[in-house]
Amino acid sequence: MDDEFLRKFPETIQTIIRLTDVSTALTLVKKYGGVDLHFPPLKLVNPNHELAALIGFNNLQQLCRYWNGDTIYMPKSDEYVKFLRLEKIIRDSEKLGTKELAVKYGLSNRWIRELKSRHKKGIVVERKKDDRQLDMFN
Repeated sequence: MDDEFLRKFPETIQTIIRLTDVSTALTLVKKYGGVDLHFPPLKLVNPNHELAALIGFNNLQQLCRYWNGDTIYMPKSDEYVKFLRLEKIIRDSEKLGTKELAVKYGLSNRWIRELKSRHKKGIVVERKKDDRQLDMFN
């Protein structure tokens, strides 16, 4: 994965992506974002562990090998999830068509096409705020 992309994330997320993959990082941020997450010592890891069911036994082993009994803070942020999801959509677009991506990620066909088009052009993908909508906190 591109180092420029990785630098946008906290160190914890960068480490998870380097040790496993984007999908694992996305799953952990969604499930444990904002809380401390304990990785058991490698010798105590087994395929029945709660995290193994969530991210896969091999991914859990990789993370436990690195954090071996440590507790880490899992950052909570929708922005990280958006970046990770976009990266996953782009990677999946090599194997899946627009319709399959839309169904898998709960997005419209039109938005998937827009994401792919912007990615090809090197445009940072973010939804613009609708100026017609009132700001709830003003």
